[in-house]
Amino acid sequence: MKRLEELGKVVTADVLVVGGGMAGVPAALKARQKNVDVLLVDKAYVGFGGQSPRGGNGMAALTKDANIDAYVEHMTRNVGRYLNDQKSLKNYAEHIYPTIEQLHKWGVELTTDEKGNLAFFPMPVGLWSQIGINLYATEKMRKTAVKEGVRIQNNVNITALINTGGRVVGAVGFDIVDGTFYIFRAKTVILACGACNFRATRMFTNSGEGNALAFNVGAQMRSAEFLFMEVAAAATGETIHGGQPFVYNQAGENIWKKYVHWDAQDVCVELILGMVKEYEAGRGPLYMDLTKMDEAFKVIGADPNDPFIGGLRRLFPDKISWVKRIAAREHEAFGGLGDKIPAKFALHGNSGFVRVDTNMKTTVDGLYTVGLDTGNGSAIFGSAPQPADQRGGPFMYCTNTGCIGGTSAAEDAKTVGSLAEIPADLVAGLKAEAFAGLNKADGIDPREIFGRMQNAVIPVDVIIKRSEKSLNKAIGLLDEIKADLPKMGAKDYHDLKLCREAETMALSSEIVLKSALERKESRNFHFREDYPEPDNKNWLKWVLADKVNGKVVISTEDVPFKDYPIQPADI
Repeated sequence: MKRLEELGKVVTADVLVVGGGMAGVPAALKARQKNVDVLLVDKAYVGFGGQSPRGGNGMAALTKDANIDAYVEHMTRNVGRYLNDQKSLKNYAEHIYPTIEQLHKWGVELTTDEKGNLAFFPMPVGLWSQIGINLYATEKMRKTAVKEGVRIQNNVNITALINTGGRVVGAVGFDIVDGTFYIFRAKTVILACGACNFRATRMFTNSGEGNALAFNVGAQMRSAEFLFMEVAAAATGETIHGGQPFVYNQAGENIWKKYVHWDAQDVCVELILGMVKEYEAGRGPLYMDLTKMDEAFKVIGADPNDPFIGGLRRLFPDKISWVKRIAAREHEAFGGLGDKIPAKFALHGNSGFVRVDTNMKTTVDGLYTVGLDTGNGSAIFGSAPQPADQRGGPFMYCTNTGCIGGTSAAEDAKTVGSLAEIPADLVAGLKAEAFAGLNKADGIDPREIFGRMQNAVIPVDVIIKRSEKSLNKAIGLLDEIKADLPKMGAKDYHDLKLCREAETMALSSEIVLKSALERKESRNFHFREDYPEPDNKNWLKWVLADKVNGKVVISTEDVPFKDYPIQPADI
């Protein structure tokens, strides 16, 4: 039997962090603060991969003196609609301001007043604020992490976690440039892979690796049925931050005012369903009128020629440069978008459903998951996927949960003695799986698989207005796609990475569809035409997914209201 060193390059750490974006880097920094050896691995380049370099310019925030209990109640009743884990939500809220302070200490540029104090923009509605954040915050944190002693490995695609004796003790993967096979041994592992958006939006191209890595070692999934829909420019597919309350039909009616009858701050299901109705009624094309945009929203979608509001900077130089480049490309391709922009609804994704507890620990020992991989699974925001009615919510969610999870994983690692022994035959099997698609000259191109999955999973009647019929049809199409996954071929290591991403996207798709089929009601971003109303009597439950004998098995669990202070009126 071969030794591990004969199978690949063996690297050890106390804490292994997988994913170097807005959640993974804070997790690594916080773990390092506990004086443990931390290794951060990313399939791209830490600091420039992930979603944040393509994100907005504002972060959801609570001020130091914010009313935490009022925030928790609002987010439970109005946003999460009672499917929140209220304990995790309160813990999260209590960490918001300390997370902002920590970012500032790490050198991330945030909005300040003329005296250099942290400063905030109140939002038009809701119990939170916005704070401006530099577009390249992750790159700044990466530099801080290196100074603090975090080790970084770029260009390595993690393909599997290693579970021995019921505990995750490492991971394997390959270098996407030269194909070197890596075996990582660790006392705890943190996943921060960025969830799944089915490659449906140009802004993000996530394929659900975190979901799959966790699920395949036995971690439970939760609330996968909720998918966030966004309002985008029809010509480009890009979101127009802050434009959502200013969508109009051809009769000049404001769609937000017509359909949204509660104090929502941002995109909500009522707006998306309203847009669908308007198109079905022939009152399209819809458009966003940016001349009506509220000033507070411009903390993200600001005019690059006027980056200040009330003396507070809302845009930073890197973002200004980015916006101007995008505007130039839009002008070249479309003659500019103008102030009245044709609008469409689009799947924004960020579907991450790894179940975690208050400390971001999964249901498997040794494994922690942070950031958007847990956007649904933490149940912090219940039935509201990220950004959970808070523009800039993912920036805060990722950094906040990264800090919580990094601290927890490091403390766990300190309780572990020596690194666990890893059977070489187990690693040999994982290595064979990782390279299975290589040099299949006649194999199916993984890009073809991506397109087929999108056609199956993200039509309007599967993502927005679901029914038992449409969901079962999508599951049938997905079964056909899954049968073709072993037939994929890769010409090089980059294509091999795409093969793996097609596999993880297929698994994420299956969990989403089967969870949606299970929930026989409509609640927030899950709408069933055959069950069009919320059903608090029967469906104040979390939908769960587990791997049983290699298959996705769906079950439910009652939300434990006996342990929570905020109660629905009708239970």
